[in-house]
Amino acid sequence: MIENAGKYNHKISIVSVTTTRNENGFPVTTETVVLSPWAEVKTTKGMTLIANGSDFEKAFTRFTIRFPLTVITRDMLVKFKGKTYTIEYLNNIDEAGIELELQCKEVTH
Repeated sequence: MIENAGKYNHKISIVSVTTTRNENGFPVTTETVVLSPWAEVKTTKGMTLIANGSDFEKAFTRFTIRFPLTVITRDMLVKFKGKTYTIEYLNNIDEAGIELELQCKEVTH
């Protein structure tokens, strides 16, 4: 059981990307929204990156959502506040089937 459902206070979109060819043979990319859940969003703090000597490009954003019935894979993208993120890691928290953690990396600014 989720203790604090109010922590899911940001709307995100999880999209599947497919590439096809148009009638002239040029590639056309289509994004299809797979899921639009509410999520808890946490970013890596800048001070943490500095203290660990990490590169800022290695900063991850953590999206935690309620465990979905729809299958989410690493080849999908997350859209949040006009930014696009690749899914680097999926984690079924405590293998409980209650929450799903998505560790994502921003690909747009």
